[in-house]
Amino acid sequence: MSAEPVRPKGASLEDEFQIKALTSGRIMVNQLAILVKVAQMHDLRNEAVVNAAQALSNTVSSFFEDKKSVSLNLIGEYLFIEDVRIKYNVEDFANFDFLAGEFRKRKLGSLVFNPLADADQLILFVSIFLTAQTDTDDAHRDLALRIGASGISGISTEELKPPRAEDEPEETIDAAGAATRAYVRVVLRVKELFGGIASGEPADIRKLKRAVQSLIDSAYKNEDVLLRLSAIRRKEDLFPRHFANVCVLSLLMGKRIGLSKYHMARLGMAALLHDIGRGGRPCEPGEESNETLIGHPRAGVQTILKLKGLNEVAVSAMIVSYEHHRNVDGTGYPKAVETKELSVYSRIVRIADNYDAVTSSGIYGSEAVPPERALRLMSGRAGSYYDKEFLEKFILAMGNYPVGSFVMLSDGRPAVVVSPGKGKNRPSRPFVAALGGEGGAEFLDLSGDGGNISIAGTLDPQTYGINIYGYLFLN
Repeated sequence: MSAEPVRPKGASLEDEFQIKALTSGRIMVNQLAILVKVAQMHDLRNEAVVNAAQALSNTVSSFFEDKKSVSLNLIGEYLFIEDVRIKYNVEDFANFDFLAGEFRKRKLGSLVFNPLADADQLILFVSIFLTAQTDTDDAHRDLALRIGASGISGISTEELKPPRAEDEPEETIDAAGAATRAYVRVVLRVKELFGGIASGEPADIRKLKRAVQSLIDSAYKNEDVLLRLSAIRRKEDLFPRHFANVCVLSLLMGKRIGLSKYHMARLGMAALLHDIGRGGRPCEPGEESNETLIGHPRAGVQTILKLKGLNEVAVSAMIVSYEHHRNVDGTGYPKAVETKELSVYSRIVRIADNYDAVTSSGIYGSEAVPPERALRLMSGRAGSYYDKEFLEKFILAMGNYPVGSFVMLSDGRPAVVVSPGKGKNRPSRPFVAALGGEGGAEFLDLSGDGGNISIAGTLDPQTYGINIYGYLFLN
């Protein structure tokens, strides 16, 4: 998702190492996490383990062109190569989160590699890593003693130390990074939730509640990043992202109508659990009207009743699960014995759910509708399907051309909408990435410096053969 850093002319060796740490460091973390995971599943002589170790060895070796050793460090919530924080893409978060968790279990603060750390030593190390003590005060001591006794000479360790405030780099409090972390953590927690439900184990969603609270904090601090994240569509985790996206979009509406943080927390959990009755899977084509889909609001209420840790938000979550496919004019499903006004949370989630579903291929079993067209269709149903006032606030938050829209500029260039515009022209004059040659992009604020340029119309990204999501996090 991010552009590969390019070494500036005249960059120093220190600059060059930082660039390498940002690129190869990210690869190293993913490879080490994969090595640990495959070693948990296979014999150490298995081809998958050997290949993972060799790939990691190649990446580690690239650092020794400049240094005699290189350390991978856990400081606070983040991983570093030496003192350079490794920034991860959304797709990387699961591996970063996994590896950081494994480090903490073993009280491991640093892994130090030197040129002797070849594939064989990495395999031996990971076998010790997986059998060492965890979650005890002596966990690191046990790991270090085992490494010393094994004869491993290419890898050493240092114990995890509680970070001091003065040691925390400014990057660790970056709002954009916190927003990304909050979003992808919610996606992972949703996957865990449905994994527990599928296995028949009682699901405790306290982790999910903590993840939602982080998302609420980011909704106040960096909504542009959340809008970009919610615009990305990936088939691999389409449904968990749908839950996260509906939560994000509902919270942004809740913020605009002035909900307190207490009510934002209740809204966030209700939005996140709105489709829990679907059983964790999207529709197949042609399933839009089958009994499973029509019955999922009631099934959601029954599922929520079995969850642990909901407490005061249980009622709100059940109401939204039941009402999120009902319309403000009383139509929709499940059919009600008598028409009654929808709850505030349900009216908000109704809009967020419908927008994310129709702009995603597979949620309702139909092809995706472009974002700007989806808003036009929804506007035509204001007052019947959707609460008119809430829909107006939603469109104001999204803009007439929502994030992820592919448009033609008045100067003839195609562009990707990266974030809503600012000020009174916000809805129609967003911030865009105008596509240039060789995958480059020029970023324009059409309400500011790019005010002489406007949007002339919309385009089909498939016609141009580009991945529009790759442009959302370039700047």
